[in-house]
Amino acid sequence: MESVYVPKNPHEKAMQRALIQYRNPANHELVKEALVKAGRTDLIGFEANCLIRPRQFSKEKREAAAGKQRQRARNRKAVRR
Repeated sequence: MESVYVPKNPHEKAMQRALIQYRNPANHELVKEALVKAGRTDLIGFEANCLIRPRQFSKEKREAAAGKQRQRARNRKAVRR
């Protein structure tokens, strides 16, 4: 009989559940983390056999872009006055 790995850590359980529900956008980061941990980055991409697509921007890049947009808007308001 072959031994089966059973996750005991709540985070590992969440990753396992996210893999089952990989189509839920809320699980994207957990699915990506689980695939990288398992060495299956071949399942991240745009091909038909991939589970998830890569994200275009990371959270930090989005926040930086939003900060730049706010700064530009402030500069425009300052110039108008």
